[in-house]
Amino acid sequence: MTRAEQFPNLAPPPPPRVETGAPPGPVPSRQGRPLRVAFIVTEFPKTTETFILRDVMAFHRLGCEVRVYHLTHFNRHETLHDFARPVLDWARDTPYLASRAVLGAAMAAGLRQGEALAQVLRDIRSGCRSDPVMLLKSLFILPKSLRIAEELSDWGCDHVHAAYAGHPATAAWIVRRMTGIPFSLSSHAHDLFETQALLAQKLPEADFVRTISAFNRDFILDHVPALGARPPVVIHVGADLSSPPVRPRGGPFRLLYVGSLEYRKGVDVLLNALPGLNFEDWQLDILGDGPERRRLEAQAARLGLASRVRFRGRQGNDAVLDAMKAASVLVVPSRIGPRNQTEGLPTVIVEAMSLRLPVIASRLTGIPEIVLPGRTGLLVAREDIPGLARAIASVHADPAAAARRAKAGRALVEAEFDQQANAARLFALVRQSVEARP
Repeated sequence: MTRAEQFPNLAPPPPPRVETGAPPGPVPSRQGRPLRVAFIVTEFPKTTETFILRDVMAFHRLGCEVRVYHLTHFNRHETLHDFARPVLDWARDTPYLASRAVLGAAMAAGLRQGEALAQVLRDIRSGCRSDPVMLLKSLFILPKSLRIAEELSDWGCDHVHAAYAGHPATAAWIVRRMTGIPFSLSSHAHDLFETQALLAQKLPEADFVRTISAFNRDFILDHVPALGARPPVVIHVGADLSSPPVRPRGGPFRLLYVGSLEYRKGVDVLLNALPGLNFEDWQLDILGDGPERRRLEAQAARLGLASRVRFRGRQGNDAVLDAMKAASVLVVPSRIGPRNQTEGLPTVIVEAMSLRLPVIASRLTGIPEIVLPGRTGLLVAREDIPGLARAIASVHADPAAAARRAKAGRALVEAEFDQQANAARLFALVRQSVEARP
């Protein structure tokens, strides 16, 4: 039974869309068959990880055989975007311990590759000596990683790409240690900023490290100086540029927030800024869900904003695009949360700019690399409630200037954040990695 048949609420897939510029056939490996590339993620499916799913789909279109291994159990409660439904049947769900296959893989590794396994354990202990939580989690995923290594070896995998520098990269690093299959990784935000445990062990052994911003590249080099000779490659998260840009519209001034509802996203800052607006014809749509939702709904009611603020919950990709096309401005009020949780370079900004939607965002991490102050959008200091209210009011007061910035934002996205072009760059690095191996 296929995954789509097993979970009918996530099926059926839509008809395939014809992509222009795709290669005429599979890209062969040295064995004369298509390249076999495995992606390792933490959760699958995960509504907010559109950028990972787009890379997976792009690799498939470029001729690869693709598998997706997820370290947590299959999440049947998440929304899977329509464009990514084929990934359902490429995903592999492996238990942590309670299976004969996982226990057998762990026993086989201990018997046949005892010294290699012992070295992995020593390096995990060394790399996590200042972070006992990361130590326990790394040991917890070890048996599952050994089973994944066994499956990838049997499959004839050519390359493993970890979607994050945290647990997915740990699993990919274990696969490389046990099988010799080369790996690479992408780094984004929480996988770097929350903890740096094991980065110095894993990253130098990757064939390449991709990151999404110059800010992240410099952060990695500060913490893993061994990468100085071959620094991380900056490949931005991208947007699908096939949707037509937003056109000017009348009606009420519509603010939009898209993202999870958690402290680091700063939605409470946005709500606190709204009573300070000097105009009345506004409404706010909040797309997303999370642990802060009830508190934020209560805050909106307490501020007397309940009639103007709509909490619309999780939405599929098409609904998000429709909301962006109807909006007057996207607001991204992010802050630094507990355990240094914060943004990398939010995909939602890239998607909004691709539609010529004006953007207001916090000055944080890699955000100033796309929201160029006064040129492609407006930046405010994080948690600056009066400053955020002034920025919103300025977009309302001068829509022509906001439209000029939005047009420049679209041009920047076309130049540096085109999803297909950036996925092709990532694919080229993977192919170079495979071809460089004897």
